[in-house]
Amino acid sequence: MRCCRKQSLLACLLLLGLSACRPAEKQAPSPAPSNTTTEQIAPDKTEEAVAALPPAEEMPKEAVVAELPTVKRPTPQKLLVMADRQPLLLEVLLWIDGRPFDEALAALSDKVIGMADTDGDGISTWDELADNPQFNRGQLGSLSFAKPQERVRLINLYDVNRNGRVDADETPRLLTRNRGKAREFSVDPRAYSTFRRSREQSDVLRVLDQDGDQWLSADEMEAAEVLLRARDADADGIISAAELAPPRSPRMGMPSSTGWRGELGAFVLDENTAWPQVFRSLETIYNFGSAIEIATVFGENSPLRMIDEDEDGYLEFREVARIAQLRPSATLEIRFGERAEGEAFLALTISPDADCRLQETAFTASKALADGNGRLLIHAADDINSLQSNSQAQNLLQVYDRDKNEYLEQEEFPDNLVERLTFAAIDTDENGQVTLEELSTALANVDLVKACQIRVQRIGEIDPLFALFDENGDGRLATRELRLAAKKLKKLDADGDQVVTLAEFPAFGGLVIYRGGDRDGAALPAREAQSPIEGRPDWHAGMDFNGDGDISWPEFLGNRTQFEELDRDGDGLLSVVEVGSKSI
Repeated sequence: MRCCRKQSLLACLLLLGLSACRPAEKQAPSPAPSNTTTEQIAPDKTEEAVAALPPAEEMPKEAVVAELPTVKRPTPQKLLVMADRQPLLLEVLLWIDGRPFDEALAALSDKVIGMADTDGDGISTWDELADNPQFNRGQLGSLSFAKPQERVRLINLYDVNRNGRVDADETPRLLTRNRGKAREFSVDPRAYSTFRRSREQSDVLRVLDQDGDQWLSADEMEAAEVLLRARDADADGIISAAELAPPRSPRMGMPSSTGWRGELGAFVLDENTAWPQVFRSLETIYNFGSAIEIATVFGENSPLRMIDEDEDGYLEFREVARIAQLRPSATLEIRFGERAEGEAFLALTISPDADCRLQETAFTASKALADGNGRLLIHAADDINSLQSNSQAQNLLQVYDRDKNEYLEQEEFPDNLVERLTFAAIDTDENGQVTLEELSTALANVDLVKACQIRVQRIGEIDPLFALFDENGDGRLATRELRLAAKKLKKLDADGDQVVTLAEFPAFGGLVIYRGGDRDGAALPAREAQSPIEGRPDWHAGMDFNGDGDISWPEFLGNRTQFEELDRDGDGLLSVVEVGSKSI
């Protein structure tokens, strides 16, 4: 019996030994993480790849790939723009100093909540905020709580839940001056749609339309160059927009473009959207206030047919809010403040299936969308420069410090030196002296809040027919551009009936998206600087009196024989190509 046990034990030991000597089963290598740059290994080459790898302890430290931090994308905002033929839905992405706008607004909100906890008990109240001297007089560009009646009104306005505490969802409304819930940006109530008006009020059309029927006949188009040249009041060979404007009596004064009222041309689509106003704008702008039959007004392929819930072919009020669910026609991205190298201030990307297209524009920080015959100009402007507060404070101190003692006394402090802030509001230590540091801090704090105030406003109007002729976009019509006027007008005749109707004319509308300050919607963005003409002789530039790049006979200082020899194509103009490097 003992012998049998010994034999069994030896058999077990033998099996264990054989198992230890058996080669290990091969296992498939773990896949590389998707967020690393490690090369993926093909299954059929697993053995060779594993064999080629050094032992784990010999792997160099450089081979370990660190995970790159992901940059959070801004929360997309939806902006509905009433373009020429149809409303366009734009997706807007906002950045401030390299951070998504909602993060920047949250950081500023945290700062204000801290100001509302003056006793350090961890509870931020509206009374504490209203009593804080760093805030209650408008130091951060906010509304002033200094007057008792205004204090009560503002607290009631912004303390939505009436709990007396400054909550995180209440401060953004205070900082961005919005009465509704917090918005990333808002539309100014003066952002009217101008497309129809730009057609009907065109100064070029008024000059060319001799019979006043608001369309151009074949004869009127043929006479375009002659009719426009007749408005050259200073005889410089250039037609400016001012020369085409109608004459005005001295008693009438200057016209005011800000006095015009129209339907709102843009809406932020969110939980605060005034849908009745959206519906009214749609009907008024696109169908003269009548009910909209979608296919008739916007076309058979209009995206708005997707929101026709009852499929009756008409756009109804209960359906209009479904516009927010449509796919955006374009994505607009604006980076305010500091940007990384190579990042554009303004970028506009068209969706692949959008019924609009990008156009060239001669304006700075601007993009243009073509919608049918209409041209929508989108301009971005940043009125905040956080790096200038100290230098601006130095300049103000130098100007108003009359006794040169390096600070301002009460009598040296002018009204509205820093927004609406008083001397006492800036003199934080209450020693009767506003120092450079206090002045610089006040300027920086005002800009701090304005950095999160982003608005949409219309821009000044452009005569669309004038822009059609103005090929180089310099805001003037030169001789070569005038000669092409009739040809360009005839191209507008889409149906070939030898008449250009009002509907066939181009139209213009523009919006500016800006932060800080306030804009009345009457100004146009600056034009891009014109590049100098390469290879231009000095004498040619010197004789170009009107700056159109050509030399006409009245501008030429030589004799007639010289002019005709240089004018090789006989068009009455000496271009840089014709004269080359010749001297006279």
